[in-house]
Amino acid sequence: MGAPRDGASIVLVIEGSPARLLWAKRGDTAPSLRGFHVAPGGMFDPIDERLAHDGGADTLARIAGLRELFEETGILLAHGADETDDDTLGEIRDALLDGEPDAAALFSEAGLRFRTNALVPIGRWVTPGFARKRYDTRFFAMLIDEVIEPSLDLRELDEAEWVAAPDAHALFSRAQVLMTPPMTALIRGLSQRGQLDAAELRTMRGGQGDESQRWEVAPHIQMLPFRTPTLPPATHTNSYLIGSGQALLVEPATPFPDERERMLAWVDEAADDGIRPIAIFITHHHIDHVGAANHLSELLEIPLWAHAMTAQRLEGKVRFDRLIEHDERIVLSGPTDVVVRAIHTPGHAPGHLCLLEEKSGALVAGDMVATEGSIIVEPKDGDMALYLDSLRAMKRLGASVLLPAHGMPVRDVDGLLDHFIAHRLEREQKVLRALEAHAGPAQIMDLVPVAYAEAPKLVWPLAAQALAAHLIKLEQDGVARETESGWVSLG
Repeated sequence: MGAPRDGASIVLVIEGSPARLLWAKRGDTAPSLRGFHVAPGGMFDPIDERLAHDGGADTLARIAGLRELFEETGILLAHGADETDDDTLGEIRDALLDGEPDAAALFSEAGLRFRTNALVPIGRWVTPGFARKRYDTRFFAMLIDEVIEPSLDLRELDEAEWVAAPDAHALFSRAQVLMTPPMTALIRGLSQRGQLDAAELRTMRGGQGDESQRWEVAPHIQMLPFRTPTLPPATHTNSYLIGSGQALLVEPATPFPDERERMLAWVDEAADDGIRPIAIFITHHHIDHVGAANHLSELLEIPLWAHAMTAQRLEGKVRFDRLIEHDERIVLSGPTDVVVRAIHTPGHAPGHLCLLEEKSGALVAGDMVATEGSIIVEPKDGDMALYLDSLRAMKRLGASVLLPAHGMPVRDVDGLLDHFIAHRLEREQKVLRALEAHAGPAQIMDLVPVAYAEAPKLVWPLAAQALAAHLIKLEQDGVARETESGWVSLG
């Protein structure tokens, strides 16, 4: 995926009881973190070296963050800004947004100097390793005296608003917003305090740039991606730790020794906060979900749990201590009791289970959906009709956020599930039309070049498996039939 690009974000904070901060929502066209609530910011730019400032450690990051804040929201935190007329500021902003070479000269001629020394470092976060676009982002906060209304550049941000820290924390507690670790840590800290100062801001650090850092993606649900032998372009499987005291370790995914060590370090770090797994939970039997199952169970001395059909598929390879049934509730005691409900979702795999955290509505979705890579449904392990039924059943749960095994969390639950359903039905129609147009009984590979015309030949073997699953469903629907000579349409 390549090395992450350097970036910076700025959180504006107004003292008070409660404290307030400016946050923004990333739009659907943003290059990363779509739908997330973030602090305005972006990547370093060569022009940052030419913009005046008043000092501070990690100066380029501070300049980049303040420049991006100005570009995205129109808020300019610079000496001389109050003495500069709006037309001049607008001209400078447009020049920066358009990457014009004279932007730095315009900035200097106006007598502007970024207030870099007033920024307080509050954290650093590296985008997970599975992401196609990765960033190493420094986070800074600045205390200001009053609300400054943003004027948005809509290319990446849908909206920006001032929010009371307790209100923001309440939204996170209901899994109604997605945030990166430094934002979560800051908002949690601000919501617990009335008055604050720069010294207190420095104590609210979240994520220090370590690529192995854990990420609380929803209340009492931590996520950490691990490198696994999964289907490209996906490269990682997300494991989850659910609970505030007693916990479930979900997806013992990786077979690689170095990644297993990272997982054990993660468990040790969580134990320092009083979070300890009582069992390892497996969503289904595929290799990129069970690679460390036996290893972790033995080292941590905790049992393995899964659906009975998963246990059957792994008989002789993995020994399970408890079989989990559909609709079974698991109570995890702790400072905050966490209750998860197992949902049987066959289709991708016969024993596939999702986990719904009942209070927040966060749904650990396993391989039912993905935001990185694709989901394969093939005849050996899968069933296309059951897969579509399971997606519809997931939609009826009314989940607040989907936490997939591959890729980023998703807030638009219905949108993603509808997309997966529509995609499969659209492909089904392409398969049916290819079958109808074929002269005589068809073999699988007769249909792949037509039904998957847009796909490169490299993926045709996988496409053939999915196409076979579609044909079986079409036979169940009474519109196709397999004969001794091949597949025929009944239309």
